Amino acid sequence: MATTSLTAPAPTALRSTSVPAAPTGRLLRCVGERPVTAVDVRDRDARPRVPRHLAGARPLSPAAPVPLPDPTSLCCAVVRAAIEVLRGERTVQQLTRWVTPQIYDALARRARLVLEAPGPAETAARPVTIRRARVMRLGAEVAEATVVVDDGGRVRAAAARLEARRGAWRVVALEIG
Repeated sequence: MATTSLTAPAPTALRSTSVPAAPTGRLLRCVGERPVTAVDVRDRDARPRVPRHLAGARPLSPAAPVPLPDPTSLCCAVVRAAIEVLRGERTVQQLTRWVTPQIYDALARRARLVLEAPGPAETAARPVTIRRARVMRLGAEVAEATVVVDDGGRVRAAAARLEARRGAWRVVALEIG
């Protein structure tokens, strides 16, 4: 019997001379990504075109700052929450975002003193309500407010100073009578 060889002869690489060979060094690209267009800097008369991948990108310069909203509602909410902390109805941790660390510590200390005071614990019959709030802007980033609060059986006054920090209002001074 005659044995046949299973190996085929090696194919010869046929290459056309009209097609350039692939470059030896290549940039890595994602699958399906189109090649980046280049800016022609040799043509000085024509305006250079911006590549498409740069035209849709974010601008390099920061946008104009967004004006801060009216601080009245935030001021009323912080004063109401601070009084609820002093009454023992709310935890002081809920005010972390809107007050400075100094105000936070002072509220925590005052709330602890009220809770540890001897005597009968008063139950709040009515919720804290804001009677009046007056807010005066002293500039683009500073505001001061006075708030009159109905705290169940008594009326309290509060004063607050708000300053802009990282694009939001923050209470930097708070006095509750």
